[in-house]
Amino acid sequence: MKFLIFVISTLALVGCNTKEQLRTTLMQNPDILVDVMKRHRGKFAGVLNSMDQQRPQDLASLEEQFRNPKKPEIDTKRPIKGKTQAPITIVAYSDFQCPFCSRGEQSIDEVRKKYPTQVKYLFKHFPLKFHAMAMPAARAYEAVALQNKEKALKFQEELFQNQPALNQDKEAFLEKAAVKVGADVARMKKDMESDRVTKQIEKDMEEGRQMGVRGTPAFLVNGVFVSGARPPKDFEDIIERWLKDGKRSVSSTK
Repeated sequence: MKFLIFVISTLALVGCNTKEQLRTTLMQNPDILVDVMKRHRGKFAGVLNSMDQQRPQDLASLEEQFRNPKKPEIDTKRPIKGKTQAPITIVAYSDFQCPFCSRGEQSIDEVRKKYPTQVKYLFKHFPLKFHAMAMPAARAYEAVALQNKEKALKFQEELFQNQPALNQDKEAFLEKAAVKVGADVARMKKDMESDRVTKQIEKDMEEGRQMGVRGTPAFLVNGVFVSGARPPKDFEDIIERWLKDGKRSVSSTK
């Protein structure tokens, strides 16, 4: 029972994974979570205490990441939010149809507002198989990026801000979003099937797996791993540590 409660209590922070069905059920029936917490107050508190006891180990892992950060490729030719010379690089491995990824984008937006010149943000693809529109959306994004990077960034925002429309209208919404940001729809549809787009998405996914990504969203903050739709403060704590240490971006740039 403790394990079940732990899964439920942390699900909102984990992100999209193979527990999608459980997540959907809880999202549609939040009373389940409330009822479990009320009926098992003592056991729920025990899980929280257990998690607190594990924090030293988590902190030790975090320190190791600061000493040996991961090194994703940062291609400045791709769409990037923020100044390319910003000392802090946040890389996302994300899925346009994942509701947790939409929340993660909101956190990143808040972080960028707080650090407008110190943080740059690069979106990479990790579409999950059980999200039918995740891959088409990723292809559409890369196709728009071939036309114009700024239009691609606006297209990215359109998708995350209108996930219900993406889920309902599917390819028709992709075309509508492309028109809204000023992209050439006919060219987008053609480029979506190109080898260049396919290889870019496959490259992102392979890099994500190498970085330890198992679900979405996942982020690297100058190489420090952040898993799930975390609040802005979780990112800010890592950013402040990097800025305090005087470290510049440790990512592989080209």
